[in-house]
Amino acid sequence: EIAMQEDQVLKKAMDEWERVSQDPEVLLAYEARRKALLDEKSALKRAEKLGEERGEKKGIQKVALGMIQEGIDSKMISKLTGLTIEDVEKLRYQ
Repeated sequence: EIAMQEDQVLKKAMDEWERVSQDPEVLLAYEARRKALLDEKSALKRAEKLGEERGEKKGIQKVALGMIQEGIDSKMISKLTGLTIEDVEKLRYQ
């Protein structure tokens, strides 16, 4: 309250908020915008996680390909990378 007395911009903003927060249409628009922003944030987080998962998978495949080139057997590659033996074999014969 003290800050608002000294800062007219803050006081005007708070007065405006008080005025518009009484209007149901404004509150509805505010909530809709808030939901849209939260949805967008959630979509970005999902996309980021998916990108990380894809990057990790490609990295593991690259390591597995290097092991294949070194002549390591599929069972050992599977054990060290977490890939299935079938996935290692697919990489081996690409």
